[in-house]
Amino acid sequence: MSVFFFIFAAMNKKQAIIGLGGNIGDRAGYLAQARRLVDAHAGVIVQASSLAETKAWGFEAPPFLNQIIVILTELQPLELLEVLRHIEQRLGRAVKTHYEDGVPVYHSRTIDLDILDYDHIVFHDERLTLPHPHIGNREFVLQQLRELDLLREIPIIQHKKHKEHKEHKEYREH
Repeated sequence: MSVFFFIFAAMNKKQAIIGLGGNIGDRAGYLAQARRLVDAHAGVIVQASSLAETKAWGFEAPPFLNQIIVILTELQPLELLEVLRHIEQRLGRAVKTHYEDGVPVYHSRTIDLDILDYDHIVFHDERLTLPHPHIGNREFVLQQLRELDLLREIPIIQHKKHKEHKEHKEYREH
């Protein structure tokens, strides 16, 4: 195969940033299995953060083990979401977060796979919002994005930083 073919193939792939986490059972083992399955079925892993243990976010539960991976994928966002849901099910995730009176109800889980960013697009439908709506609210996610030098690439974070800078500047001018 020619070099051109490989360059062309890489150009057709999109970068996706995926958050992995779990707080039940062999957490590191589930993360390792998830990475292998993502690499086999969703896209090639090109970067991975270190593992970080964090408190449960939004509910009382044992601590989570979290990681961020970056993949190159040919899948479109909703196709990627579907593949990640199948991987979660295969690794024993039984209950997805649901809403009661508009408030999310979270549960402990063997594995949670969230698309945090997909090729820096802004996207929303009833199944998926990109970038992930809580990406700027979870310090452990921001920390791992910093570790991989990816923080500046995500549109909502850039918008938030611009807005904060503008508000700070307007405050100083008065």
